[in-house]
Amino acid sequence: MWKFRKDSRAVSPVIATILMVAITVVLAAVLYVMVSGYGGGGETAP
Repeated sequence: MWKFRKDSRAVSPVIATILMVAITVVLAAVLYVMVSGYGGGGETAP
């Protein structure tokens, strides 16, 4: 039990790194969609 609790302290940096990577990927995807024009105002073809 004590070994598990001692080793669980190393989980926090791993989770923080995974969250930062996930947030970066989501922001990059949103930026790509906005630049590509898919998220722009609903322009209609003439």
